[in-house]
Amino acid sequence: MVIMFNVLMFMGISARIISSSALLTAVPSPADRGAFMGVNASLQQISGGIAAAIAGMIVYQETKTSPLQNYPILGYVVCVTTIITIIMMYFLNRMIARTQPDPNKPV
Repeated sequence: MVIMFNVLMFMGISARIISSSALLTAVPSPADRGAFMGVNASLQQISGGIAAAIAGMIVYQETKTSPLQNYPILGYVVCVTTIITIIMMYFLNRMIARTQPDPNKPV
C-alpha cells in the first residue's frame, strides 16, 4: 500500500514539474534554452533542499514516542506557497503570451 501511494505521489509531482517546465521553455530564446534549463534544474534542487530544511524547523517531535508537532502549520505553509506559485505562473503565462506571435493572426 505504501509503495502504491508513493508511486501516486511521484506521478503527481512529475505532472506538475512537466507542465511548468513546458511553460518555462518559452521564456528564453532557443539559443539560450539549454543553459536556462540547466540553471532552472539547479534552482529546483536547491529549493527542494531549502523547503525540506524549513519543514524540518516547523515540524518537530519532542521525544521519540511523542506525536509530531506543528504538522498542520506545515500544511498551511504548503497551501500558501502553492497559491503564490499559481499566481506567479499565471503572470508568467500572460508575459509569454504577449511575447509570442498569435498563430491565428494572418501575417
